[in-house]
Amino acid sequence: MSTPVTNGAKTMYYKIQQIRSTIGLSPIVRKNMEALGLKKRNQIKYQKVSPSTAHRLIKVKEIVKVDLVDTPKTVEELAKERKFDAGFVINKDKAFSKYD
Repeated sequence: MSTPVTNGAKTMYYKIQQIRSTIGLSPIVRKNMEALGLKKRNQIKYQKVSPSTAHRLIKVKEIVKVDLVDTPKTVEELAKERKFDAGFVINKDKAFSKYD
């Protein structure tokens, strides 16, 4: 059992995003994607930096995008990043009339 790579006192994480589908790929690639926790395109998972994770990433390097980050984001933070601004603001403080 190996310990994750640390940057000082912080644990580093891989941000793994599946870019391509696994349809038509070998069973080894599919099993590695499943072990990484990826099922759908554009899905993002965070894994601790370790030799076993690095080995899995080498097997699937053609269909994933990998970044090294300090802290993983929560599901709520990822969902908030994906949402667009409404494009307008509702001002509840002001009352207005049609004939102003």
